[in-house]
Amino acid sequence: MTFAQKFVVCLSILFLCGCAAKMKLTQTGFLADYDQLVQSETFKGMRIYKNKAIDINKTYTKIIVAPVEIRLSPAAEKRFTAEEQEKLTTYFHESLQKKLAAGFELTQEPGPGVLLLRAAITDLLPNKVYLNLHWSTTLLGGGIGGASIEAELVDSESKERVLAFIDAKKGKKLKYTKGLTKWGHTKEVLDKWADILVENLNTLQEEPQTKAESQGPHGGRPARWDNKI
Repeated sequence: MTFAQKFVVCLSILFLCGCAAKMKLTQTGFLADYDQLVQSETFKGMRIYKNKAIDINKTYTKIIVAPVEIRLSPAAEKRFTAEEQEKLTTYFHESLQKKLAAGFELTQEPGPGVLLLRAAITDLLPNKVYLNLHWSTTLLGGGIGGASIEAELVDSESKERVLAFIDAKKGKKLKYTKGLTKWGHTKEVLDKWADILVENLNTLQEEPQTKAESQGPHGGRPARWDNKI
């Protein structure tokens, strides 16, 4: 077998490995209701619920970001150490706090005008670093990691649901350097979800309200997050 033939065989194997690793949506029971979720028109593969009857901008000024949970299947949980799981949940929690702090006051106390964010990482796919050492194999997608998530925003007192979604993503092939560490692409998608959460809250704030809704008991405030992702 010539060198060229060996090279083609190796690439074919790498490609097949990459095709086998796909992230899937989960329903672990972390969310109480999955029936409300519908296919997102903006984010491919995501299923989402938005409570358009609530005017975020008028009603809420503070947010509690609960510690991120891990809800892996028993088989998946065995593949990752407790230390790895803790580092990823801490990373995601800090990313959520950083992004949401641009529009809300962070707090730990429930009360009027306070949202509660709950989130869980429900599946993990680490990078295969050896498949990302050269850009040509990275583009095949064989070594790219990702994650699955379930999350919801509720009123901290009434527990009325404001926003919920489930999603599964792998990292971007063109972000080559993210593939050079075990969790680089996983952290990339966790950061992306923090951005998506902010964008969807922006959308809720911009939904036109009926006359009755717009004359609620709460005074209006300037819209938050002027820039979308």
